[in-house]
Amino acid sequence: MKILKVLNEIGYGKEETGLLLNLVYNPVGAFLPGDQNSLREQYKERLWDDHGIIFNDLYTITNLPISRYLNFLVESGNLEDYMEKLITSFNPGAAQGVMCRNTISIGWNGALYDCDFNQMLQLKTNHGAPDHIKEWDLEKLNNREIIVNQHCFGCTAGAGSSCGGAVT
Repeated sequence: MKILKVLNEIGYGKEETGLLLNLVYNPVGAFLPGDQNSLREQYKERLWDDHGIIFNDLYTITNLPISRYLNFLVESGNLEDYMEKLITSFNPGAAQGVMCRNTISIGWNGALYDCDFNQMLQLKTNHGAPDHIKEWDLEKLNNREIIVNQHCFGCTAGAGSSCGGAVT
C-alpha cells in the first residue's frame, strides 16, 4: 500500500492531474475473475476507506495456463478442472475482442507474435505471415491465421481477458 500512497501523493490516480493509476486484478487460485466493473467499485471503496488510496481504473486478467501458473495447476492437481472451466466458459463475444485479433507483439529481436502470451511461449506468427519486423507486410498480418494453443481458452472464457482487462 505504501507505494500506492506515494503515487497518490505525486498525483497519480487523481483525475485533475492526468496521471493515470490503473490496477490489475487476477485471481489467486484456479477460477475466473469476477465482474470487472463490480471489482473496480469494490476496490475503489475499500482502498479509499481503509487506506485513503485512489486510482483510475481496474483491469481483470484471467490467469492463463502457462509458465509458473501452469506449474501451479499441475502441482496442485487443478490443471484438468481449470482447463475444463476455461473451455466450458467459452464466450464467442469475448473471442471477438481478444488482443490477437488487432495487436501484434514484437520481441526485443524483432520477432513477431500474435499476442504477449504467444511471445512468452515463443510461438511466432506463422502460416505465411511475416514472423520478423524486417518482413513487415500489413496485408499479410491482417489476414494471418492466428497461432492458438491451450492458453487461448483463458482469453475467451467468461468476460474475456486482454491487456486492457475484460473484453465484454
